[in-house]
Amino acid sequence: MSQQYPPQPQQPGSNGLATTALVLGIIAVVVSFIPVLNVVVWPLAILGIIFGAIGLSKAGKARKGKGAGITGLATSAVAIIMFFAMNALFFSAVDKASKELDKSYDSTTVGDGKSKTGGVKKSKVMKDFKITKCDVVTGDFGIKEMAIHVDYTNNGDRRYSYFVEGEVLADGKKVDDFMSTAENLAPGQKFTDKHAGALVTADEIKDAKKLECKTIKASRTDF
Repeated sequence: MSQQYPPQPQQPGSNGLATTALVLGIIAVVVSFIPVLNVVVWPLAILGIIFGAIGLSKAGKARKGKGAGITGLATSAVAIIMFFAMNALFFSAVDKASKELDKSYDSTTVGDGKSKTGGVKKSKVMKDFKITKCDVVTGDFGIKEMAIHVDYTNNGDRRYSYFVEGEVLADGKKVDDFMSTAENLAPGQKFTDKHAGALVTADEIKDAKKLECKTIKASRTDF
């Protein structure tokens, strides 16, 4: 009479896909907290969802991997949500910083810098300065030279420094450039820059019937 042995319990099979989904999901969640660079979340999370779903479907037969499969699916989904949330916060912060920078720096281009509608580009800085003198004077040793004065008034609500670039024109023809600055003006403070001269020779201007000092660029920066 043959001896009968009780049936041995079936050993659970392996479920590598569920484990892989878990690992991918965890990595995706960690990376999702890094704005911009977290674009790599997409391939990780998509693979995590695919492997998690397949691993979960095999869990019943293999009797292993159900928890890993569910966790892999969940972490992959969370990683995708975090991708959108972190990037939204990041770009919102960048936009806010950009607007703050715009408040602290105003610039304008005039003359050749025209908009598509044909008008001249303007900014608040143009209200803060004016060229009040553009004449030829006799300097030391009887040398003819340009005298350019620029009056500044800080119409803003904080301290500003100014930088103005321009051209000297003789009868409509450019003969030189000039630059003018005003440093650290308090709100309402006025200043006249009397040293915005240009190195114009006497021959260039001696026969000129009309002299002009034309602003090309202007900017102001706050403190």
